[in-house]
Amino acid sequence: MEVKYISLFDYLGRPAGKDVGARVNERAREFGVLTKDREVECESYKGKVNLYPEAFLEYYFDNLNNMDAVYEKALV
Repeated sequence: MEVKYISLFDYLGRPAGKDVGARVNERAREFGVLTKDREVECESYKGKVNLYPEAFLEYYFDNLNNMDAVYEKALV
């Protein structure tokens, strides 16, 4: 089965912003999710963007509140 990697922009349909991108990237690293990157160039941004497995992004955004609560409990 081939894993489909997409950017946060591709998934959300709009720019995610640095804060959301940082939180998603942090969770991906914590869960050992393999990421990729690609170069993009458009009017508002030029540089690398992270790509995540589409299934991870679906899980992350579907369970955002639950994941944050679990993460905060683990830090205590």
